[in-house]
Amino acid sequence: MRLIIHTAVVVSVLYATAYAQDTTVKSRTKIDADEAQVVSMTGCLRQDAATGTYMLIGTIKAAGDNVRNDSKVKIDVDKDDRTVTAETRSKGDKRSGADPDAVSTYGIAPGNVNLTPYVGRQVQLAAAAVKPGHKDADVKIDDKTTVDPERGRDSTSKSRTKVEIERGPLGQYTAVSVKTLGGTCAAQ
Repeated sequence: MRLIIHTAVVVSVLYATAYAQDTTVKSRTKIDADEAQVVSMTGCLRQDAATGTYMLIGTIKAAGDNVRNDSKVKIDVDKDDRTVTAETRSKGDKRSGADPDAVSTYGIAPGNVNLTPYVGRQVQLAAAAVKPGHKDADVKIDDKTTVDPERGRDSTSKSRTKVEIERGPLGQYTAVSVKTLGGTCAAQ
């Protein structure tokens, strides 16, 4: 696999700077795939300590060759209290076939996305699955993130990422984009 631009680093830095005051972070990610099915999932990202494999416990919100994820995370900081609220919307050009309210566990291959900082957090994750027997898939990710602090100037970052996902013997979900939704997962 090859990755031209790594968007997770940019978004992580923006989220880290957003926690000092009341802040709203809006993000729009567009994913287009050739020879792959893209799914948008939300839920809790876990990692098995023994095997190192990643799992998302959550739901599939959208699917298709083209998927768009929108998220809005609002951080409200008071004296000794911080409240984080998140809204997400996902749209795909095909029906996923999954019940959007049914919680399942999905195996996630990290590909070129560093998932480790997101373990134990609520996330919005986009993953591509190469259909078994098909050739490698090309995936394009366009991301725009705006950080709007209560005091201070807004900042906007844009990135374009191209990823090639190799076909494997089995269909698997390979992460192509991940965003934190601000909350930690309940202990399990």
